[in-house]
Amino acid sequence: MKHPFTISLFILLCVLSLPVWAQPKYPFPQAGKRTYFGSHLTTPQDEQNKIVTTYYDHWKETYLTESKKVPGDFKVVMNKKGWTVSEGIGFGMLIVVQMAGHDPKARVYFDGLNRFRKRYPSKINPLFMNWRIKNETHPKADDCATDGEIDMATALLMAAEQWNNPAYKKEAIRLIRALSLRLVRKDNSLRLGDWNIEKGKHEGTRLSDFATAHFRAFYYATNDPKWKQVEAKCYAIIHTLQTNYASATGLVPDFTVRDSKGIWRPAPAGFLEGKNDGYYSYNSCRVPWRIGLSAVYYNDPQAKKIMNRFMKWARLIPPHRFKAGYRLNGQALVQYSDTCFRSPMAVAAMATGDQKWLDAQFNTIKATPENYYSDSLTLLSLLVLTQNYWLPSPASL
Repeated sequence: MKHPFTISLFILLCVLSLPVWAQPKYPFPQAGKRTYFGSHLTTPQDEQNKIVTTYYDHWKETYLTESKKVPGDFKVVMNKKGWTVSEGIGFGMLIVVQMAGHDPKARVYFDGLNRFRKRYPSKINPLFMNWRIKNETHPKADDCATDGEIDMATALLMAAEQWNNPAYKKEAIRLIRALSLRLVRKDNSLRLGDWNIEKGKHEGTRLSDFATAHFRAFYYATNDPKWKQVEAKCYAIIHTLQTNYASATGLVPDFTVRDSKGIWRPAPAGFLEGKNDGYYSYNSCRVPWRIGLSAVYYNDPQAKKIMNRFMKWARLIPPHRFKAGYRLNGQALVQYSDTCFRSPMAVAAMATGDQKWLDAQFNTIKATPENYYSDSLTLLSLLVLTQNYWLPSPASL
């Protein structure tokens, strides 16, 4: 047996010789490293960061699960049965790449999530992920959902910069090009998934897919003007809906469809998921996080205008009483609340300078874990609210 000192010295040399890419470029916390526009939380920054790490530790313990079929692969489970969806894998990849530094296993989890998504491809386009996996051993062949693909592609770009590994960027570029070819229509509107190609009943779009800040990262990475056009189209659709159907509230529906004149309008009940498809419900509750990120991170004037329309109405509601769904006229659909509605609206308050509403809403969401969807959206919103959310820089791409 070798001498213990010799073994210890060998281990130390191995650690010191680790390549630069093994260490995160942007370790958590990142607050203070970038300019964030709008209002900022008045809670001390150290306390803000602690709230994020506590929430992350809960999220990881509760929802980030190792695959039973392939040890070392990971998924984000949505229920006690162990089901997962591509949306959740996208959320997970966005979260763990930004928590590197706090979590020493962040890259292990990221790579495990990335392998998992590729192990279950869409039956239509193998570059995309099957949108729902109920059973890992005998999964049902299915198609993709646009939102998950957008977030996974963005997370891969972030990983390329976080761990200085061009392999992630190469993979991201392939996925972004597939998105451009298969999930973007000729008019630059987004399809619901790779199945949503033919004209007919489902010729619509999901507003929670309007990840305009992520589309800007796609443009920086590819120099493809298509992504500028997609970003502009998203703003144009929201503007039409807010002007024509929600002038008093700024609210937008879960889904929108084009009428016979080509004008976007709220989808009818039962368009895709249920009776609330034309209302502000469990899909569109993500819009203030998606669009608000463009406002606070890029100071985008169109994003700020959209958020101002939201907050002109929402600031009249006590933050803790903001309900889990509304008709576009502001009539509540239910009488209960949910953090997946409140936390993105806090991003809207941040974007529009509503300091009192921002601080009050932050206090309602910072320690109220609920379920996979709500906790994932709350954690992503908390990263924005605490100025820890970051996106790949143009220079690095």
